[in-house]
Amino acid sequence: MKPRSKGEDVLPGIGPLGVWANVDTYAARVLMLSFFLPEKLQSLAVMATGLYFVVRTYRSKEPVASANYWWALVIGSIYLLYLFSIPFTPQQYKPFLSLLCQRKASLLLMPFAFAIIAQSYGAVIAGEFMYFVYGCLVSCLVGNADFVYHVWRLKEGIHDLSHVQYRVMFERSTGIHPTYMGVFLAFSVCISLFMTPFRSVIKYTLVYLLLIFLLALLAKSPLIALAVIFVHYAFVRRRTLYQYKLLFLGLFASVGAACFFIPFVGQRLREVLQFAGVGKPGNVSENSVYVRKLIWNVDTDLIRQYWLTGVGPGRILHMLHERYFFFTVASHFSIGYLDPHNEYFSEWLCFGVLGIALLLAVLVVHFAKAFATKNHLYSYLLLILCITFSTETVLSRQAGVLFFAVFTSLFFFYCTAPAARRRNV
Repeated sequence: MKPRSKGEDVLPGIGPLGVWANVDTYAARVLMLSFFLPEKLQSLAVMATGLYFVVRTYRSKEPVASANYWWALVIGSIYLLYLFSIPFTPQQYKPFLSLLCQRKASLLLMPFAFAIIAQSYGAVIAGEFMYFVYGCLVSCLVGNADFVYHVWRLKEGIHDLSHVQYRVMFERSTGIHPTYMGVFLAFSVCISLFMTPFRSVIKYTLVYLLLIFLLALLAKSPLIALAVIFVHYAFVRRRTLYQYKLLFLGLFASVGAACFFIPFVGQRLREVLQFAGVGKPGNVSENSVYVRKLIWNVDTDLIRQYWLTGVGPGRILHMLHERYFFFTVASHFSIGYLDPHNEYFSEWLCFGVLGIALLLAVLVVHFAKAFATKNHLYSYLLLILCITFSTETVLSRQAGVLFFAVFTSLFFFYCTAPAARRRNV
C-alpha cells in the first residue's frame, strides 16, 4: 500500500511502503492540526508525532545524512544562548529564565527531530499540508460564530463594537492570539495557491475565504507580507498572468467587500490616519498605533543603553516592568506591561549584539536554502515570519515557537531532492 504523495510538489520524496502507510498519513495530519489544539494537547501531539516518525525511520533503517545533525545545531542555535545564560543569571531572575527555556525548547528539539526523520517520511508530512489549512478554516469559523453569537446575545450592533473587542473574543474562542492566527492564515493562503487538490473555482473560493478571515482580524504584518507575496506571485507568472485574472479580480473584490462590510477594517484604518495627523490627535488609551510608538520608544531606549551585551533573558521582564511603571507615573495612565513586540529587539535586548547576529544568521541560512532549492513556499513562509518578527515577539508564545520550529525545520531538511523530481511552486 502506497501513501498519497501530494507534498511532492513542495517537499519531494517517495512515501514508505507497508501496512503502516495509513498510520503515517494520519500521524502527519495530527501534526498539521496540532497547532489549533489547546497548549498542553498541542505539545503532546507534536512530541508524539515527532517521536513516531523518528521510530519509523529507525525501524525502516533508511539512511540519514550525518551532516543533518550539524545543520540542526546551526538552525537551533538560538536556544543554546538561553541555556548558556543560566549560570550567569542572578537567582531572582532564574524562574523567568526557566520558563523561557521550557517554552522555547522546540527551537532546538524540532530541528534535531526532523534531522533524524528520513526523507520518505518528510514527504508524507508535507503531503498533508492542506490539513493545516483546514485547521485554520475551522478555527476561524468557530471564532467568528462565537463572536456573532455574543453580539446577538448582548443585543448590540456589530458597528457598536471595536476591533479590540472582536480580537479579544476571537482569542477567547480559539485560544490563538489574532496576530498568530494572521500568520497561520497568510501561510494557509500560500499553501492553498500551490497545493490545493481542488478545481480552480473551489481553490480560489478557499483563498478568498481565508483572506476575508485575515482582513477581519487585520493583523497588519501578515497582511503586508501577503501583499508582497502576491506581487512576487504575479511577477513569477507574468508571462501567463492573463490566466490568473479571475484570481486577482476576486482578491480585489474580497478586499473591497471586507472594507465595506467589516467595520473593524475601517476602525483600524482610522487609527493609522489619526496617527498620521488626520483628524483629532489620539493617545495610547484609544489608539493601538500610539501604543506601538510607545513600545518602539521603550525598546530603542533600552537598546541604546545595552546594545553590546543586552540585559539578559531573565532580567528583561524586570527591566520592561520598570520602564512602563515610570511611564504610568509620568502620564497618569496605566499601560500595564508590554513585551518588546519585536523579535529582533527581543533577542538583541536579551543577548546584545550576539543575540541579534545569531538570529539574523539563522534566517540567512534558511533563506539561502530556500533560494538554492527554488522553493517558493519555503521563501514565502520565511517572508511572513521575518515581517511579523518586526511587530511581534513570535518566539515568546508556544504557538509561535512551534510554528517556526516545525515548519522551518521541515522545509530545511526536506526540500533537497534533485530538480528533475521537483515541480517548483
